[in-house]
Amino acid sequence: MDLNNQSILITGGTSGIGLALARELVKMDNKIILLGRNRARLEEISKENPNFLIYQADVGDYSSLLELPIWVEKNIPNLNILINSACTMTAYNLLDVENQDINLLTRDIQTNLLGTININSLLLPILKNQKESMIVNISSGLANISSAAHPTYSASKAGVHMFTSALRDQLSTAKINNLHIMELVPPLVSQTNLEHTTSSSSIGDMKLDDLVKVTLKGMEKNKIRVNAGFSKVIRKMGQIAPDFAESNMAKQSLKDYFPDNFK
Repeated sequence: MDLNNQSILITGGTSGIGLALARELVKMDNKIILLGRNRARLEEISKENPNFLIYQADVGDYSSLLELPIWVEKNIPNLNILINSACTMTAYNLLDVENQDINLLTRDIQTNLLGTININSLLLPILKNQKESMIVNISSGLANISSAAHPTYSASKAGVHMFTSALRDQLSTAKINNLHIMELVPPLVSQTNLEHTTSSSSIGDMKLDDLVKVTLKGMEKNKIRVNAGFSKVIRKMGQIAPDFAESNMAKQSLKDYFPDNFK
């Protein structure tokens, strides 16, 4: 996939991996559209880089996205790359039954999984009609091994992995070969500030710049999956000894996140 002079929409583009990819891709004379929930943050980023177009919507709220295909057809009819980077990661104690919050518990599913499905489904008709196009769905190393402290994060990212594979296989079987489907599988990237308890000293942490480099390299080569950095190790652990790996990780992470409940 040529990554020059393309039209690229990035969800979750106001921070983390999405914004880092946007800042690198705009250097290649690409037209970048950032989609996010926070209007003020979108406008702030747009002022910093006037080459960015912005669109406010919540990927987890299907109703807020209904006008998106119409807007794209009008403003970016040649849209040919979609990067789904919108993400939340919620620590949640399932045993704290007195303070259960179903909205908080399901937030990761709503944003990470349903958000990816929503955007893919709405923009698929536009993307598959381009001469060459690409969808990049971002899962996680924790799609391979469950994080006990984040019970719905791992579930959401495993869902993204399965959905992405199904989409790729349907396109392939239908002989629609102009639309490439890539799954990006990042490890921990503490610079994204997705999780407040992680730091650059955490095991397997990957620099954001390094993740951007391997992502763009994978896109250029039309890779079906990029297991970046330590996520390669996590994938192997999930294949060889998932129960052992999950149990040992849980012992430490639950103490870190919920010290009053897990000794």
